[in-house]
Amino acid sequence: MFICATVLTVSACTSDINVAEDLAVGIEQEVEKTEVHPNQLLTMEVEGMVCKMGCGGSIRKGLKATKGVSDVKFDFVEDRVSNIATISFDTNIISAEEMVKIVTELNDGQFKVGSISSEDLQAVSTVEEHNSGSTEDPVIEISTSRVKMPNLLDLFSGLFTH
Repeated sequence: MFICATVLTVSACTSDINVAEDLAVGIEQEVEKTEVHPNQLLTMEVEGMVCKMGCGGSIRKGLKATKGVSDVKFDFVEDRVSNIATISFDTNIISAEEMVKIVTELNDGQFKVGSISSEDLQAVSTVEEHNSGSTEDPVIEISTSRVKMPNLLDLFSGLFTH
């Protein structure tokens, strides 16, 4: 059983072993880069990931090759059935459906995509710009606890009258 799991793990990431080497070569060589202006954030459940570096690197490399993806982040937990990929992309260059197809075809169909959801980044950035461009002083709320102290005069006068 252990041998099978080891073989599956190694075989699942064998095509990704060179990812680290590819990244190192990419750093040494200046690769032509296109600037992506993401306007959508896609969250997708990915089944079949056995490692964050190899599998995640393979997914990231496949999606970034489209020139429409600016960032891919993973919420990866080992031995979890589905892990979460969060992808910033430009809908003018690539669609969510195209990205799902790319991911499911990687590594001879190793990955399966579960549920997906997307969020418009332009609405989020507009709210952030509005909040950061405000000329009004920020509102600061302070809450304090109050402890009522007894009146010392009443306390002392009670001592002397008895």
